[in-house]
Amino acid sequence: MKLVLKGGRIIDPSQQLDIVGDVVVVDGRIEAAGVGLAEAADGARIIDVSGLVIAPGLVDMHVHLRDPGLEAKEDIASGTRAAAAGGYTTVCPMPNTKPVIDNAILVAGMKQKAREEGVVNVQIIGALSKGQQGKELAEIGDMMLNGAVALSDDGHYVESAYILKTGLEYARMFGGLVISHAEEESLAGDGFMHEGAVSAMLGLRGRPAVAEDIAVARDVLLAEYTGGTIHIAHVSTAGAVECIRQAKLRGVKVTAEATPHHLTLTDEAVIGFNTATKVNPPLRSTEHVEALIAGLKDGTIDAIATDHAPHAFEEKDMEFRYAPSGFSGLETALGVILNSFYHTGKFTLNEVIDRMSTTPAKILGLEAGTLKVGAPADIVVIDPEKEWTIDSNNFYTRGKCTPYEGNTLRGRAVATIVGGRVVMQGGEVKE
Repeated sequence: MKLVLKGGRIIDPSQQLDIVGDVVVVDGRIEAAGVGLAEAADGARIIDVSGLVIAPGLVDMHVHLRDPGLEAKEDIASGTRAAAAGGYTTVCPMPNTKPVIDNAILVAGMKQKAREEGVVNVQIIGALSKGQQGKELAEIGDMMLNGAVALSDDGHYVESAYILKTGLEYARMFGGLVISHAEEESLAGDGFMHEGAVSAMLGLRGRPAVAEDIAVARDVLLAEYTGGTIHIAHVSTAGAVECIRQAKLRGVKVTAEATPHHLTLTDEAVIGFNTATKVNPPLRSTEHVEALIAGLKDGTIDAIATDHAPHAFEEKDMEFRYAPSGFSGLETALGVILNSFYHTGKFTLNEVIDRMSTTPAKILGLEAGTLKVGAPADIVVIDPEKEWTIDSNNFYTRGKCTPYEGNTLRGRAVATIVGGRVVMQGGEVKE
């Protein structure tokens, strides 16, 4: 099967490519990208994308698909359709499921289920410790050999420095990456939002920024000591950004991500007690948000990841302090980032695509995030000027909760292609 995307602006940070031209796909892989290719594409299906952007499909290295065991919130089928709707061609679910994905059998089983039920690529992240209890290492080698792309106890801070140290050493032997959820629990554990002026005004117990700063500092030092590779998930504080920046200057093998909500919302969004604004780590104050944006711009923060964390309606429909943390982000992330950063002139389209596709793929060692000849034809077509209003009733995810409800954004994915197959076009995911 041959497919041609005709007349679009081709942006591929992996090749420093930014031209107007055509992309040719044959048998699920990129055959060519350049000018005037459509005219010679006999017998091909041609999609005219004039005025639109052709880019490597988005890669989300931090999602929660809730499968297995928590399917009332989300499952592989609904989560990957949400991903396709948002322009993502690869997603990496965290292992905090029931049961926890902490052994090779579960990794292999989830990969098989994803192949059968998913509409985008699903790369499995295995747990660092058994049951994510932080007491005994999980089957690191077996999981990596059976296709786990990283290890994480996300949702839990690894309190034992010894367990994290040993996990980094074992992961290094298999070329593996450890993803850290960095919040020192004795400081942060019983808080509901960022500790500061807003929490004091609302009378809510806070989670201090220093809890993240301390955890990031420890984890970076252990990576430096072991020579292991660590990735800091959902960075939210200025102190953590500076710690990561200094570690990179010393040559520590550390990368980091930030979420669209930590980059665009402050703790003032919590005023009104909308449970959609309850996340972990919490939304921070303005000075932290500004530090995150600066870190994303200068490369201290490498990637944008959604931390897509859907919940059932009845779980979020309760008093703020009792509601679970998290909300759905796959279908809004690209629009939020384009609206807040590209259209304000803070980031170029190349930078947005790099942070949301090319770099996360590189961090995880995936064959993704590129339009190079021979690469899988995982592509997103973006209309950077398309205006649309967020209505969670139209989400494909089961989690109909978002702090951006009702916002009008500028910029959206209008087609998603996975392995040469069009899985979303015009906002509609193909069955």
